[in-house]
Amino acid sequence: MLEIPLSGIKKIEEIAKSSDEYISLSQGSIKLGGIPNQIKRHVQELMNTDTTDYYESCWGIKPLREKLATTLSMCYNTNIPFSQIIPTHGCIGGLALLFLSIVGPDDDVIIPEPAYPAYGLLTKTCRANARFVSCFEQDATTPEGYRWAINVEKIKAATTPKTKIIIFSNPWNPLGIIVPLSVIIELEQWCQEKGIYLIVDEAYRDYTFTQGYQSVLPLINQSDRIICANTFSKNMAMSGWRIGYLVVPEHLTRVLAGMQDVLLNCLNNTAQYAAMFALDHPELTQTFHEQLRSNYDLTVSLLQPLVENGIFTFTKPDGGFYLFLKTQHADATDLCMSLLNGPKVTLVPGSAFGPSGAPFMRLCFAREPQVLGEGLNRIKNYLL
Repeated sequence: MLEIPLSGIKKIEEIAKSSDEYISLSQGSIKLGGIPNQIKRHVQELMNTDTTDYYESCWGIKPLREKLATTLSMCYNTNIPFSQIIPTHGCIGGLALLFLSIVGPDDDVIIPEPAYPAYGLLTKTCRANARFVSCFEQDATTPEGYRWAINVEKIKAATTPKTKIIIFSNPWNPLGIIVPLSVIIELEQWCQEKGIYLIVDEAYRDYTFTQGYQSVLPLINQSDRIICANTFSKNMAMSGWRIGYLVVPEHLTRVLAGMQDVLLNCLNNTAQYAAMFALDHPELTQTFHEQLRSNYDLTVSLLQPLVENGIFTFTKPDGGFYLFLKTQHADATDLCMSLLNGPKVTLVPGSAFGPSGAPFMRLCFAREPQVLGEGLNRIKNYLL
């Protein structure tokens, strides 16, 4: 029997949802009043018709694929045909299609870490081997004394003849760093040489705070080894509606559609039409972006006394909506449990993201300001 354990994020969040007395700063969903009302009203109108009532294609509905192709091509100055786009059951559904189609028993998957736990769990689901490569580097030139970066040479050294996938997110969950396009191109060349697929999870692409971010989408038509995964869970707060998509080389589309047919038959049609409407209203994402930027400033301000007292340090994120807080502990799990049982605030132990994350905790600041402020003040009052 194959038994897949719950990730550390889910374990903590189950506790957070068990009582209203907890404040969750753990799970990475945007909780800023829910899905925009404009999307909800559009869906309510759909419910008065039979548009979404029947089985649709395992490829996803063609109008959504065409809308994604047009939108992405325009936004990233490229030319992506709809035939290379497959809507999926959230980003995780897309990753599951890829892993189950590409990775077999005893194959290797290289995961630069700390990383989103699902990458390792999907590897385990395929009965394959996760090869974790640390991105932590001591650096006396930084205020924190360390930095996070992908080391291409370390990834090359971890590659074996059984390596099938290299995967990471950009912007990076939980770190908030942006992987330079030059690094991605160097990795793509390595993957091309070795016959490996490079999966870049761009779920947090719409939440960047610096000018350094570049999507891999313009590279897709130049390589048969790059894959881009994304979701509407983050940019439109639609995490409960389970709709994402893959942009893949042409030769993979039939394989992935067949796998999706086996696993799901077809996707949630209502969510697909909601996603189409969302693509026509990018201003809704901008509203979330502005609120999250304000939330980041609030978080830094309220944590400042803890930083000044040496309790936490953190590297300023370039994207996403997390702080990865370094503690004074070799393993911050006990501190997370103490915050859970004391002030009843949930954060995720960094060890959930890989060995390099053990001294850290992940804090999600994608919450309504009053909830975020209350949670941060509880932490501050408890630790000072």
